[in-house]
Amino acid sequence: MTKNEGGKTKYDLREKLILSVDMDDTAAAYSLIDKLGAYVKYYKIGLQLITKDGPRMVMTLKRKGLKVFYDAKFYDIPQTVYNASYEAARFGVNMINVHASGGPEMIARAKEGLLASSEKMRLEPPKLLAVTVLTSMDTKDIKKTLGVSISAKDMVLRLAAMAKKAGADGVVCSPQEIKLVKKEFGRDFIVVTPGIRMDNAKKNDQKRTMNPREAIAAGADFIVVGRPILQAPDKLEMVEKILNMIKEGYSE
Repeated sequence: MTKNEGGKTKYDLREKLILSVDMDDTAAAYSLIDKLGAYVKYYKIGLQLITKDGPRMVMTLKRKGLKVFYDAKFYDIPQTVYNASYEAARFGVNMINVHASGGPEMIARAKEGLLASSEKMRLEPPKLLAVTVLTSMDTKDIKKTLGVSISAKDMVLRLAAMAKKAGADGVVCSPQEIKLVKKEFGRDFIVVTPGIRMDNAKKNDQKRTMNPREAIAAGADFIVVGRPILQAPDKLEMVEKILNMIKEGYSE
């Protein structure tokens, strides 16, 4: 992110789109990254690839000069999360997340682990994100699963407030809560948004969605896109379409 001559903020749109590499074929994943690396600079490595090929995948991306969102969603006792965060930061990842519902002590210990490891390795610390309410859940699911009478939006705000106080740099939330989070916690509190679908596309298991233009216009710092790109007949064409929609979102 830089300033142009007019003093306005200029964004590298290629870093605003995070491609979710949710693939069971690692060779295909590496091939896709080689093909799209000039157009997409940020990649989300989730639980499937972390389990199958995590460290090698992260190191390959870093060697290519690309950015990594390490989507491990740590959720355990504070010391265990400290240890896991410490190890993840050693890879030089750019963002990492924990479940906000793990509580303030767990989040604080995750932050400590990231900072301690980054200092030792002389790396820039990864941004710590707290996952609020999964985009596969809505208010009905929260009430049914947790037995509480609270809306998805109110739950997101409650968890975000706790996470920020505990030291998180931002949150992962659905597009529908972007404006609320930004209004409540300020522009510098990062919002990473999954649940991105193209107009008229199938939502699959996502319930709280928006298209790329709408999410960026609402204030998202990053959008995470997986299936709309991975399932597209022409993946590069889809990436270019999404980047144009991101540009339109900023113009609004």
